[in-house]
Amino acid sequence: MSKEQEDRGILECIERAEERAQGDDREFVRLLNECYAQSTSASRLRGIPIAAVDRSPKVEQLLKDPRYLKNARELARRTQGRTRVIGGIPVVKNDFLDCVAVGTCDLWTCTGTLIAPNVVITAAHCGRSVTQVFFGNDVTRGGKTVSIEDWCVHPDYTTVGHRNDLMVLLLSETIRNIAPRAIAEKATVDNATDGRVVGFGNNDPRGESGYGIKRQVDIAIASPSCSGMLDGISDADRYRCFAGLEFVAGKPLLAKDSCTGDSGGPFYVQGPNGWLLAGATSRQTNASTHTCGDGGIYVRVERYLPWIRQLKGVKLP
Repeated sequence: MSKEQEDRGILECIERAEERAQGDDREFVRLLNECYAQSTSASRLRGIPIAAVDRSPKVEQLLKDPRYLKNARELARRTQGRTRVIGGIPVVKNDFLDCVAVGTCDLWTCTGTLIAPNVVITAAHCGRSVTQVFFGNDVTRGGKTVSIEDWCVHPDYTTVGHRNDLMVLLLSETIRNIAPRAIAEKATVDNATDGRVVGFGNNDPRGESGYGIKRQVDIAIASPSCSGMLDGISDADRYRCFAGLEFVAGKPLLAKDSCTGDSGGPFYVQGPNGWLLAGATSRQTNASTHTCGDGGIYVRVERYLPWIRQLKGVKLP
């Protein structure tokens, strides 16, 4: 199935779900995913029945969250008007140039974001062994590779639970032809209902293949600060996120989500003048049953600005 055919199928599924669901957001998301799984070749990836993802009790946590359901439906409506990307596509040339691949001379493993001419932010769990970043859309084709001069893992990062999952990379040279990404303010992140994930990560539910191409997908936010309460259970317990420091967002369609290799990469939200950096991709939610595709947790970058600004060699715009 071509991308054009898949896009048409998604739009038809959105229209059909809108007609049948009426005012029920949960029913809309269920119908949308059911239609998509039945009408596209994406219903099976590497032998995994994608329709089965939504049947697990753990994933039902996300699909019963009224905040996520409302935001996912609104995102689909904007997609219907073709103003957003719901299905996941490669990034076109010259878009999101600040999003970089992160790794070593032998292996690319993560994603990051240029936030100053010589500074990239990524996930702490990507490790201290990273040595270079890549500017471009495909790590196998052209682009520019820049070595890392130094790195700074957040001093309170914990490998158990991945609290404070951020690392700052100082580049060996100043990048002059790519604008650093501005960081969204607290109010902008608090009020966001969805955003765009960009990264070089894998694109199958097992997280085993596909790394190296910069892709994008729009996903709905369930909890903007991991500080809510639903059915007597806190978001922190429901999704295993850290209150006030992270947010939770879920897939708009089956198997369309952040994945391994997207770690550290940007979650953008819309500001008055374009996309702003709201989060850095960290890990799966507690509700995940597959390696990829069941929703993710993102570190709120703006909460760490005081730490980032005081680092030696860092001068944010």
